[in-house]
Amino acid sequence: MRKNGIFNTAVLANILFLALMSTFARTDSVTDAASLWKQMRDSDVNSTEFTQARRELLNLIPTLPADQKVPVATALMQRGADDATNATALDMFGTDGLPLADIKNILDNSNRTWPQRVLVRTYFMFCRPESETRLSEQTRRQMVGMLADRLNALAAQSKVDYGEQRLLHHAIEAVLSRYAGQQDSVPEVARLLQAMKAYTAGHSGDVLALTLSTWVAMSDDPKPDIDNEKTAMLALGHWEPLVRMQASVFLGSEIRKDPGVGQRVLAMLSDPRDEVRASAASVFSYAISYKPETVIPAMVNLLVEDRGVTVQKAASDTLMVHSEEAQVSIDLLLAALNKKTNKPGPKRTTSILQTLSYLIHDRTAGSQKQRLLEAAVDNLEYAPQGALRAMEALGPYAAPAVPNIKNYRDTKADRFTRQYIDRHVLQAIGSAQDGN
Repeated sequence: MRKNGIFNTAVLANILFLALMSTFARTDSVTDAASLWKQMRDSDVNSTEFTQARRELLNLIPTLPADQKVPVATALMQRGADDATNATALDMFGTDGLPLADIKNILDNSNRTWPQRVLVRTYFMFCRPESETRLSEQTRRQMVGMLADRLNALAAQSKVDYGEQRLLHHAIEAVLSRYAGQQDSVPEVARLLQAMKAYTAGHSGDVLALTLSTWVAMSDDPKPDIDNEKTAMLALGHWEPLVRMQASVFLGSEIRKDPGVGQRVLAMLSDPRDEVRASAASVFSYAISYKPETVIPAMVNLLVEDRGVTVQKAASDTLMVHSEEAQVSIDLLLAALNKKTNKPGPKRTTSILQTLSYLIHDRTAGSQKQRLLEAAVDNLEYAPQGALRAMEALGPYAAPAVPNIKNYRDTKADRFTRQYIDRHVLQAIGSAQDGN
């Protein structure tokens, strides 16, 4: 690049131009993919807009350079979307569609963005048995090894952020659902179990360490027979949601035989592990006659105060099952929605509004219905699922909110929400006018 000690400015300019164009191309790919994905989400499945966006996105993805696949995939991730929606986006990249080196870089970086966090969590979900065709066996095992490396690195740290703990929780939960008990035949799993033990030894005070120590103890018997209280109590902390549900059902039936079991389950509501508190709350969905004067306030407290989204959802479900006894909680839940400080997050707000939709009925006081309607309108864009469910439950009483609902439907709602509004919400209110 030098000639007689002088930079060849033409060559340098060309290099800078190519670098700049590469950046623009990368940005355009990310922007284009995000725009096409949004168009797919917003458009009706049978529409020209949906078909065109899907075709263009499927044509774009195979042309991406390897270093652009993860940035583009990240642009498709939505923090508030359900897992199936984010998984559908990643399905468009095909089997083993993302470079593992880039996934590992995000996993190893505690300063990852929320979309990157969602990407990593979703990709590790593909390790579960029900996602057989999304990853090859070689890729899955490499991902198990990546988790072992990450845990070993975190074991050396004095403190690990709670958000980091939750991400590792979800990833390890996914791989154990496939590989638990296979440590003798899958070396990567043996490495992961050793890393789990190392992390537990160095972080005895945090929630992830408590979870991992329980999972290590369960690894030799990954599918326990839940036939006694002790096994069921331990299974409330199992990595597999189905096993946790089976434990909740068993304990609910035991409470009907021995009320003392109910008191011991109530004590589990203070467990530091989110999944254990959620599973313990679910027990009372199967034991609805047990001390409602104690259970209802406990569920309201979890719904309003607990930081775990899974716990909030479980408490909400239990309150819905106890809808008659929980009528006394309407004012408390309405007050939680109207906090001036520490406003509930969108997922908690959704759970509270959905719970109230089950508690409100024809005999509910008009003042309470009015407060619920006002809360639903205020949270229509912030927590649309909960707000719309509350309006549906209010029926004709929600008629004043129809202009707000239709404006949200026409300007902000995706196709799924539009269908729900037209087929359920407006029909319940009695104000649907030919879908307009």
